[in-house]
Amino acid sequence: MNLMTRDMFNQRIEYLRKAADLGRSPTPFFVWTLLVVLVIAEGLGFSYLLGSWMAREGSANTHTLLMFAIVLVLCVILVALTHFAGHQYYRTSLLRSCFARYKERGSDEYSVSTVSLNMDQSVDSKDPDFKQTINRVGKHSHDVGSYAGGIIAIIAIAFIAVVSTYMRVKNMESELIRETTGHTVQAQAAASSGNPFDTLVLPTEVQASQQDADSKAQNEALDAVSSEGLAAFAMLGFIFVITQIVGMGAGYKYEFAGRESQKAFNGLGGFSTYEDYLAYFRPLRDMVNGRLKDLQQRIESKSHTKLELRNSFDDYLREQRLKDREDSQINFDPIVADRTPIAATTAQVPPAVPVPVASVAPAAVSVAAQASPALTVADVLAAMQAMNNDTEAEKAYFLSLPDSMRKHPELLSWLKERKAAREAAANQAVVNDLF
Repeated sequence: MNLMTRDMFNQRIEYLRKAADLGRSPTPFFVWTLLVVLVIAEGLGFSYLLGSWMAREGSANTHTLLMFAIVLVLCVILVALTHFAGHQYYRTSLLRSCFARYKERGSDEYSVSTVSLNMDQSVDSKDPDFKQTINRVGKHSHDVGSYAGGIIAIIAIAFIAVVSTYMRVKNMESELIRETTGHTVQAQAAASSGNPFDTLVLPTEVQASQQDADSKAQNEALDAVSSEGLAAFAMLGFIFVITQIVGMGAGYKYEFAGRESQKAFNGLGGFSTYEDYLAYFRPLRDMVNGRLKDLQQRIESKSHTKLELRNSFDDYLREQRLKDREDSQINFDPIVADRTPIAATTAQVPPAVPVPVASVAPAAVSVAAQASPALTVADVLAAMQAMNNDTEAEKAYFLSLPDSMRKHPELLSWLKERKAAREAAANQAVVNDLF
């Protein structure tokens, strides 16, 4: 467990804000479930037709198996394609709106100054807001997005909708033809069934009139069924298109445009304020502290020597934070030592308010190192205090001193006291960040 400091939390919030992703989130599970169910429900009928044609001589079980296989393929392809198309449309719209504002401002050549999550997010605060967004969304200076995903999705959706409707219409026509043929065969069979009344010969006018009436009724019935089927197929095609539009809308609404926005969101744990973040982990910290205290008491009671175990889990977090700072070699607001002249080496050096580190030119070290033959401890202390806590410059200057001066008790004592003051102030800074 490694709690973030307030500064780290705010850096992630700032990254999401400047990438225009603040308030967005990954696609929820229930949205994925809804899209899958819609695609499966709409594609079952069309998939059954395809399965029938893939195995014309197959059994009903074979057709059903092929139907589910086709539905699975369509579900995976269409859901992924439409979601990608919607997300790409959002990202491209964002980039091109920034690009349009870039040209309106009459700025220099369009470029992307990459800003990553581990950088100080105030590095481009002086740039316009659209340039800050470009720095976190664009991948390179020629990246203005693309609508290729949306074009491919539209073509695929239109092709499937047209082909599926065509197959349904032709299948309906074949069913009507078979039904008409079946009625004719049944009529002929009835005529030869031996019914004595069927042998009666009616006048030609009566037979013609009856045949016209039967043909007209049959044609009207077929036209009604055909019209109803066409309307049903048109509605199915409309539902299919709307379903895919819903998938594209989900891709547009969710996911992130920034290169590292997903990582920043995961680091925040879904919290929008640092207070909520700490409140979530406070019960867990209290539980760990309680168990650690109980373990320490048991160790002390069973130890053959007197032990005093007083460190808590919060102490471990502070130590871990200090270790992380040292490992990353990043300056975290170093503590400036007291700048008043030292009257006695035994005086305690109180920590001052943290100030940003000012870079010291390499020439400052070399000039300070050219000390006069009568170099005193006061001169060395004044020179080191003038370096604004640049540890590298201080080390270089200290190593350039004569051996007798580096071993001077007064100088060593002052350095130890200042080191202790810095560590105490750093611990307090970590506590302030955590609480």
